[in-house]
Amino acid sequence: MTKIRGFSYLLAATAVFSGTGNAAEEGERHLPHNHISLIAGLAYEEAEDGHHEDGVVLGVDYIRQFSKKWGWGVTLETEVFGNEQTRNGVFAIPLSYFVTERLRLFAAPGIEFRGRRHPDEGMFRIGAGYEFKLDKLLTLSPEAQVDFIASGTKVYVVAIALGYGF
Repeated sequence: MTKIRGFSYLLAATAVFSGTGNAAEEGERHLPHNHISLIAGLAYEEAEDGHHEDGVVLGVDYIRQFSKKWGWGVTLETEVFGNEQTRNGVFAIPLSYFVTERLRLFAAPGIEFRGRRHPDEGMFRIGAGYEFKLDKLLTLSPEAQVDFIASGTKVYVVAIALGYGF
């Protein structure tokens, strides 16, 4: 699992530092190019064996928009489920497609960090968000997403992201 973590960190660094001049070169004026959000939401975990559990999600999301339609970044989340929690958090690299200036669809490979008795697992996330501008730099975005965990578990999340563009 150490190789997967190392590769994920490399992808994250690439996401943060890539595309620094692309939008300016294309003459686009869709600022901001960088966006960081605090995320809070509700989660519903559905295990393959039929076990269901409700939880809470807290996290941070960074997106680097490198063209009018495309961006990618890094997501870090912690998730709290009941007393038998085995899912401690998520590290993902979302690739975002901006359908409009406000509507974003995203897909993200990642790692689900588990408790000591359970190994970390690969995951894949799909989702959508719609951005409301509170002022020139602040945004509020409702989001919905589904995480598909390698073990067969699915986690459904509905969240609000308070963001800052720069």
